[in-house]
Amino acid sequence: MPLVVITDAEFSDFSWEQEFFAEHKIELKVANTFEPKEALPLLVDADAIVTNRCPLQRTIIEQLRRCRVIVRYGVGYDNVDVNAATAKGIIVCNVPDYCTHDVATHTVALLLCCWRKVHLGDSALKRGEWCRYTAIQPVPRTIGKTVGLFGFGRIGKRVAELLYPLGFKIIAYDPYLTEEEFLLHGAEQVSFDALLRRSDAISLHAPLTDETRGIFNREAFSKMKRGVIFVNTARGGIVDEEALLWALDEGIVEAAGLDVFVNEPTPNPKLVQHPKVIATPHWAWYSEEAIWDLRRKVAEQVVQVLKGERPTYAVNWDELRARGT
Repeated sequence: MPLVVITDAEFSDFSWEQEFFAEHKIELKVANTFEPKEALPLLVDADAIVTNRCPLQRTIIEQLRRCRVIVRYGVGYDNVDVNAATAKGIIVCNVPDYCTHDVATHTVALLLCCWRKVHLGDSALKRGEWCRYTAIQPVPRTIGKTVGLFGFGRIGKRVAELLYPLGFKIIAYDPYLTEEEFLLHGAEQVSFDALLRRSDAISLHAPLTDETRGIFNREAFSKMKRGVIFVNTARGGIVDEEALLWALDEGIVEAAGLDVFVNEPTPNPKLVQHPKVIATPHWAWYSEEAIWDLRRKVAEQVVQVLKGERPTYAVNWDELRARGT
């Protein structure tokens, strides 16, 4: 009987997965750990691995004996060494569309709360202070202001659609798309430098790669308009957090809405406790509908591969086919 191992997940009740896999005559074991070395005794003989935050790097992947597929609970898969998996003939899958609307609405919520400085009014009232509007000056209208989107995939496009009725002008940077794709979703295609210089608010929607890691550094922040709003619901590693702290203290960034951090689940306390920061603990993806979509699509892809079928979302499919595996 094929074996699937779940290293870790955002939920603790795996009864649905147990029943689903049993129907397909697949055994399920749950390691319940973020630590790959702790999971390794189960992983070495697994036919399929499902992971959330547990890093599966080359040293782990090279020890896998039977694995045919690794599926990530989520959109990003930067915790899986795709090159190492490809070299072993292992398919790597994600679920890129389960939470598009949820992350987009969370992004807009953070952006608007930062723009209207909701966090300052909330904290003042909780301290028993009734502050006049002068305490938050200036707050410009959204109409005609420019939001720059760094990355224009599914989520970036949905954010653009949600922001447009509020009167924002949308510009976006994504070097992998055609001009037509920007125009189709009401955005102007711009360079990274233009995005930094022209935006009244910047929102991140790109994956964490060698190209994007730390790209929002002090040099990038120094090019931004003074008083910019900064939102990140993508990946913490895209931002140099010390540079962001500097930009907040210098007044370059008026407010930041952050759902992701370099170190999770123990983010930099200087950042999350900063008075200009609204922080949420990486839950932009969550809705009841999203979590069930995620669980179902992950399990279905495991079954697809173990039955010899092409999975719905395989990030290294072309590379494997080119290798003849």
